[in-house]
Amino acid sequence: MAIDFLLKFIHIFGLMLGAASGIGQMIVVRQVRRTPTPELARLRPMFGRVGLTGIILLWLSGLGLWAHRYDMSHLGPLFDLKMLVALVLLIIILVVTVTLRRSLKAGTPPPAWLPKLGMSTPVLTILAVGLAVWIFN
Repeated sequence: MAIDFLLKFIHIFGLMLGAASGIGQMIVVRQVRRTPTPELARLRPMFGRVGLTGIILLWLSGLGLWAHRYDMSHLGPLFDLKMLVALVLLIIILVVTVTLRRSLKAGTPPPAWLPKLGMSTPVLTILAVGLAVWIFN
């Protein structure tokens, strides 16, 4: 029972970190477009790390919940789709994080395709959360 509580807590905390990262990124981007502020733009990598931490916690706690509560049994095609969406989201976040880190280290601007890739994360996040609510309701 205690492990179940802990895994759920970590899962919700990971979701909160992801939401904070996404909303924070949107606010920073919007404000930097209005008034280019280097200090404000420097917050973006921090939000990226918060989002990466959140999705890693979601994966670890989610797999733990799946193993602990459901004995890793097949939960149906919607669960498979949710896991696929979550995997694509993780891959995109890793690509964005690594690419940004390399750009910052090299002192070059990030590639032009990076913001477009990053804009897919809110849609994928909403889809993954919606599928989770549908499946576990």
